[in-house]
Amino acid sequence: MEEPIWFKLMNHCKNIQRVKLSPIRQSKINKKNFTIIANNCWGGMVYESYNLIKQSPTVGLYILPSDYLKFIKNLRDYLKYNLQFIDPRDSKNREYIIKEIKDKKFGTYPIGKLNDIEIYFLHYDSKKSARDKWNRRVKRIDWNNILYKFNDQNGCTNEQLREFDSLDFKNKICFTVREGLSSCKSVYRVKNPLHQDHVNTFEEPYGCSSIVNVNEIINNL
Repeated sequence: MEEPIWFKLMNHCKNIQRVKLSPIRQSKINKKNFTIIANNCWGGMVYESYNLIKQSPTVGLYILPSDYLKFIKNLRDYLKYNLQFIDPRDSKNREYIIKEIKDKKFGTYPIGKLNDIEIYFLHYDSKKSARDKWNRRVKRIDWNNILYKFNDQNGCTNEQLREFDSLDFKNKICFTVREGLSSCKSVYRVKNPLHQDHVNTFEEPYGCSSIVNVNEIINNL
């Protein structure tokens, strides 16, 4: 759906606040080195909210739920593969992304592949930029301080949210707009101003919010 003007303006203000207040937020955390492995852009936004370099390859991109779950279950193995790029017409998820997710930008950004999973570099303008930043940030991964992050976007089912919650990871967090998932300890329900069946990225919290204290989660990694 087309986002209304008021929502775009609100998100613009949030972006300004996220960057301007980053020094204050940084003073609230006890480490500058940590890695967020996310299914969407949230990780990059969090690093910016603390004015830290991006220490994860999963920045400025998205991965569909089934591929993301496979990816994090075998993270070290997948990261051993060289990132390849495919023609958007050859994407296994092309029809689904266009018709179901309604990604109007599909085909305009690079699509990477690690073995059998696809990675959609939504905020990159070239394969070279995507590859260079991916390889550089893979080397920055702090394997001792990893936070896995998931949400209900891109056709994610409640079963996949529960699967994520059941994974044997010490540090994980998930956001949803849906009811009925209160038994999942890592799942947090967020605001839904557009009344969608999934989270809007700008509603995902960072820092210390009324929904969850991300500062505390980082401090406890």
